Amino acid sequence: MKDMIERPIRSSFSRRSFLASLSAGAVAVGLAACGDDGDTTGSTAGAGSDAGFPVTIDGAEGKTVIPRRPSRIVSVGFMRDIDEAVALGVIPIAITPETNFDSGLAPWVEAKLGSAKKPEQLSYEDNLPFEKIASLTPDLILATDSYTLTDDFGDLSAIAPTLSYDKGVSEDTWQTRVTRIGRALGTSDAAAKLVTEVSGRIEAARTKNSAAFKGKTFSFSLLNAEGALATIISPTDASARFLSGLGLTLSPKVTSLPAAGPAGRAIVSPERTELLDADVVLFSFRSDEERTKIEADRLFQNLPAVKRGAYVPLDVETALSLAFPSTLSIPFALDAIVPKLAIAASKA
Repeated sequence: MKDMIERPIRSSFSRRSFLASLSAGAVAVGLAACGDDGDTTGSTAGAGSDAGFPVTIDGAEGKTVIPRRPSRIVSVGFMRDIDEAVALGVIPIAITPETNFDSGLAPWVEAKLGSAKKPEQLSYEDNLPFEKIASLTPDLILATDSYTLTDDFGDLSAIAPTLSYDKGVSEDTWQTRVTRIGRALGTSDAAAKLVTEVSGRIEAARTKNSAAFKGKTFSFSLLNAEGALATIISPTDASARFLSGLGLTLSPKVTSLPAAGPAGRAIVSPERTELLDADVVLFSFRSDEERTKIEADRLFQNLPAVKRGAYVPLDVETALSLAFPSTLSIPFALDAIVPKLAIAASKA
């Protein structure tokens, strides 16, 4: 599995050679497919009229003009583009695999798809397979969750209208992402309904556990790709937002630490493990071996939160469900994490 929660940055190179070799015919075919209606069982994006189209959506990497309701969707985002499309009843014809999962799909996506035909998974190493994407003749490319979109937007837009993030791939909230994708797919009403439903589930969990969570602090840490101890220090980090939405507060011990590595993180030296202590201490692990290493450390064992049982270990799936929130992953995270948090917080 890939490094958990580390942002999946692929190599960034100019794609001009691709544009030079892409035939005008291939581009024309891709754009002509915009009006094709199809069923939603495995390869298309919602049936229906073209009412409300064309749609123009501004984004940080460029403007997206969608002339007609799209029916052939390709997703090149990391995880959340796929999540939101499937949540809205739209199954892309092809996706970039969710590489943190052996099947290439997150468990909440697989659960939603059920017995429906799964999207084709695009095979590639460093650079997106632009020729393959063009051969699929998409009429919309979802890329709101793409970490290489600054380099790829022009090339992808030459194939089909490409939806960018609004402010930034790590800055857009889950509400913003599903709303933008809903507009692009012609499913704005369904997107609004999802925002209301998921927000309601978060509020219900907060209300149910208000006595346990209110005023309690937390820290959330992991080993980064280099094996160093990293902890979240930014209240705007997606994981911190999720936990704050439940009524917890990011520990002031970590918010004052200097940033290092990925945005919103700090590196904590082993001898300063005490900085991680809070009312509730969360830690995510990529493997059993990694968990054994951390939990065997004497300084970690001596954390007051660990001693009193206010420590919550998270596996890859669960950690990713809150680190990359979507209208599909948030309910998964609530079910998996809130009961454990409630037990830990009650021991604070």
